[in-house]
Amino acid sequence: MNTFNRMFFATGLVAFGLGMSSTSGCGGGDYCSTVFNKAVECASPEEKALVEGLKDLVMKDCREKKDRDPEEEKADLECAKKSACDEYKKCQQELSDKKQAIRIKKEVEGALKTGEKMEDALSSCKYSDIKDEEVKKLCADLFKKSIDAATKELEGIRDSGGDGLSKCFDLQATAEKVSPEEKTKADALCKEVEAGKRAKEALDEAKKNLDGGTNEVPFQCSMAVEDLEKLTSDWAKNKLQEVAKGCYVDLGKKILPAQVDKMVICEYQVEQVYKAVNKYNLKDAELDGWITKADAKCAGSK
Repeated sequence: MNTFNRMFFATGLVAFGLGMSSTSGCGGGDYCSTVFNKAVECASPEEKALVEGLKDLVMKDCREKKDRDPEEEKADLECAKKSACDEYKKCQQELSDKKQAIRIKKEVEGALKTGEKMEDALSSCKYSDIKDEEVKKLCADLFKKSIDAATKELEGIRDSGGDGLSKCFDLQATAEKVSPEEKTKADALCKEVEAGKRAKEALDEAKKNLDGGTNEVPFQCSMAVEDLEKLTSDWAKNKLQEVAKGCYVDLGKKILPAQVDKMVICEYQVEQVYKAVNKYNLKDAELDGWITKADAKCAGSK
């Protein structure tokens, strides 16, 4: 960050627009002195004390700037000619808004055209106080493109059971800028992503127990089905059936034969399978007979 920007960020003078003059060239002392002196004139007493102590550095930075923009210099000088500080500040704010709109427009158009520097452009659209209607529309187009890409990516993460926490945060923040409807859709997808992660954990643990001969239903199974039960999408309904089969049918065909005939009461592991089979109407030719046998001890667990 150059001396001009450091100074005016620290003092609040960037709100008056002088910070922008650091981005334009200062080929001579008149320009630099004029805009500097006007900013000092209209600054608060506390700001003046700090700014005046940095004058030499500011002047040097301004005068050595090479990439001059005559139009910006002319606009800055027009503001500096305002006799009243209120008029000067209003002029600088309008100029600041115009420069910001030009910068963000260029940034967003580039991102939309090339797909590069999308994050930078999105950040500008999200966190800038944009007043220009054309730039607002460009940002809306960028948000839509970002949402479509993020949705596709998160659907893949959801289906694979991956961790999409940070990407969900970004999607929800972007969707909120577009409309309540987009935010609702993003929230729903992110709930599915979290449920997909739990579902994978449950199925992995169930398979581990099945392969290792451990006749127990993992605790992750109940957590996964509880999450999925709260969702109404077709994806959630299908995933619930998948988890229920892996946790309660496949494992149940090992647990019930090992315990039903010898249990005195409805044993906990049998009870979990029994309740899930009845709740989700799970059917399996190999398991159905054992469920019927378990009725005598477990009927009260439905």
